[in-house]
Amino acid sequence: MPDTVYIIGAGASYGESLVQLPNLPDGHPVLHIHQPPLTNGFFARELLDAIAYNQAEQDFPEVIQYIRRTRLVEDRFGEGKWQTINLEEVFTALEVEREFQNPESDLGAHLLLVRNKLVRYIRRIIGFCTQGTSGEHYKTLGETIKPNDSVITFNWDLLLDQEFLEPRTDVLINQYSTFFRTVQAPEALRCRFGPGEGLYLKLHGSLNWFRCGNGKCKSNQEITFVYQTQSCLSLAEGIAEILCYKCGSEMNPIIVPPLLRKPIVEDAAIRSAWGLAQMKLNSASRVVAIGFSAAPTDFYTSWLLRSTVGTREDVEVIVINPSNRGNSSDHEEFKKRMNSIFLRNYNSEFHEFAQIGSVLGNPDGRAAGDGGLP
Repeated sequence: MPDTVYIIGAGASYGESLVQLPNLPDGHPVLHIHQPPLTNGFFARELLDAIAYNQAEQDFPEVIQYIRRTRLVEDRFGEGKWQTINLEEVFTALEVEREFQNPESDLGAHLLLVRNKLVRYIRRIIGFCTQGTSGEHYKTLGETIKPNDSVITFNWDLLLDQEFLEPRTDVLINQYSTFFRTVQAPEALRCRFGPGEGLYLKLHGSLNWFRCGNGKCKSNQEITFVYQTQSCLSLAEGIAEILCYKCGSEMNPIIVPPLLRKPIVEDAAIRSAWGLAQMKLNSASRVVAIGFSAAPTDFYTSWLLRSTVGTREDVEVIVINPSNRGNSSDHEEFKKRMNSIFLRNYNSEFHEFAQIGSVLGNPDGRAAGDGGLP
């Protein structure tokens, strides 16, 4: 049976159709549903108003002041230049500045604080956007995935995770847990998977991955996975923190910030995810890229795809949900970026996320063949 690898980019969640989860408990906070923003939308007034988050400037003064100083932003917070602030540029500038400072100096400590606060800000925004929601298109995708398919995602949010962790079939749960057992379990218990077994790989980490921040704690090299997605989103919103069960220290989220030079090899779990993704892409017969923009500065992702499926003759590549499809100039630029990565067998007919069922040969949203998943 041929293997399909789904590549999920930020455009997938940004273009998702979110709906409120049924049967939310009494007393659940009022929902202000909004798609997670792209890298240049986290500080936009339109977003902050949509999720009713009016305390951002008071909650994260260090982040706001740093951006004002380094990006020369004088506009009222959320307006003007704030609407186009690019997180990759902010994070990269912050990390470069940190490298030139003594980490034990006051300035070095302050820059680390700003960096950590910026990560927390991202988690909070995504939490506010997606708490108590599910994605209609992700649900269709979840019903389409077969046991031998794999998913490679660059998103931190839990919209697709929710379909894996709360499924109507064991297919998705097995793919999700296989990666955890592969990188986490003792050698004798590790999963031995073959090319025909699917994996769910989050190459930039996830809102529900945590590690103890105490470098001397034995659990510092372990990963704590929070399987309850809604509880994890509550943590991201700042309602509570998750503490290490061995030493009581605060746990740090394992996410790769949008940096020009990504610290992929510095974390064992992230490095494993990238290595396994490379293996799956090398054996895939079909690749479906959903919401993947191929940003010119994302050299790591471009290398991963170009060095695997990019030059292969025996793989079909389908692109779903390109950015700014309605703008002809943006469309042509996007097509050029796709052509620079997928050099062979690239289907240049772009599709919207809502069309995923028909594109994959199952117009009713159910898996093709065998009558679909139960």
